Order: sequence, then structure tokens, then C-alpha cells
Amino acid sequence: MTRLPDFRLETYFSRCEFTARHHLTISDVQLTTLGEPLSLADDKDREAFENQPVGYTDTFGDPPLPEVIAQTFGNVEAGDVICFAGVEEAVHLAMNVLPDAGNHAAAVTPNHQALETVAFAHWMRTRR
Repeated sequence: MTRLPDFRLETYFSRCEFTARHHLTISDVQLTTLGEPLSLADDKDREAFENQPVGYTDTFGDPPLPEVIAQTFGNVEAGDVICFAGVEEAVHLAMNVLPDAGNHAAAVTPNHQALETVAFAHWMRTRR
């Protein structure tokens, strides 16, 4: 298995993310409580959330999720949608499936460092 270098951004965040007085690079909704978005839900959605089991789901995610995502696009079927628990899984899949020895990958920076690191590792493997 290819050993990837430390993700410098993640290493930095592991030291500073939860101790910094002001976090100006936040990319998630840490400043929001669960109650805030739930206050925007109607009774049906709030009840569905409140009764949602907490545990493992199907390997490919909750079956209705790809259907709901596909409905937001005009030309996408649920079978065309892949859901991930986070960006790392998506980057790993994309960079190990899409590029091959005859293709190129371009990564805009700054980005989630795994995008360029995993693409580079894949490129190094295909050069052999």
C-alpha cells in the first residue's frame, strides 16, 4: 500500500483547530447547533430526524438519499449518485478510478490536501 505523506493542513489543524481563539478558515457548520437547522424543518421532517436510528446504514447509504439528490438535477438517475460520509472517501475513489496512465489530473489549490496528494500517489504508481 502506498504510504502518503502527512497532510500538512490536517496536521496543523490537529494542533490548532480547537484551541484557536478565532478560527477564520472554518469550512463546516461547527458554529451551528443541531437545534438551529431543525428549527427550520417542518413537523414531518423534524419527526423523521428525531426518529432516525443512529448506527450503520446500507453500504451505499440510505436508499432514499441518492433518489433525493438525483431529483435536484434534471438528467441524473439515483443509480448515477454515489454518497460518501466525507470528502476523503470521495477523493480516494475518484483519484483511484478516474485517472489512468493516459490521463491527467488537475487540482486547484488551495484545496483539501488529499485531492492533490492521492492524485500524485496514483500518478507515481502508474509511472512504474
